[in-house]
Amino acid sequence: PSITVGSKGTALPMEVCTIVRGQHKLGKLTGDQTSNMIRYSVRPAFEKEKIIQLIANREIVLNDPLLAHYGINPSNKMIEVNGRVLDTPTINYSNKSIRPRDGSWNLRGKVFSLGKTMDNWGILDFVGMRDVGQFIREIQLVGGKSGMRINEPRFVENPRINSRDDDFRKKEQIRQEFKRVHKSYPGLQMIVVFINGKPFPIENKE
Repeated sequence: PSITVGSKGTALPMEVCTIVRGQHKLGKLTGDQTSNMIRYSVRPAFEKEKIIQLIANREIVLNDPLLAHYGINPSNKMIEVNGRVLDTPTINYSNKSIRPRDGSWNLRGKVFSLGKTMDNWGILDFVGMRDVGQFIREIQLVGGKSGMRINEPRFVENPRINSRDDDFRKKEQIRQEFKRVHKSYPGLQMIVVFINGKPFPIENKE
């Protein structure tokens, strides 16, 4: 096996390559990496403050004579400023008005004032779902309760992936299926994909 490097895609044997640690990675994150990033970023403010304070206590040197010589006197305390909390806005739905709590609210039982119609969508079933029809009925029912109109899918297809192939070939097969249905059904609003295990990191840029 070889490794593709550089903008020109030069292939080098793995044996002659050394990966330098700590490099910035370009490209799309995996599913686990994305989940970890989201989990880290949604921590409560007081937890983030605690982490920042621990780092400041460890890294900032107080009463350093060298820094003091140049008039630099760092502090490991956060700056405090006055702030204000804005009033929570009211969100108006067709059947009721609500005021979010802690920045979130539940859409159950809410009907959109201007529900959209989804009439150009389809299903790619890579695993052979037992009752795709039941899924379609349920998504139509849920959408209808929210003020949306979801028509029957334009296609329900069952392409197969060779389980013996490696992840690269599996992802390539799925990419080809996406390209095919996009070409066959222009203007698709949504594609529902049934697939075993964690989703492959596929990014459709077309």
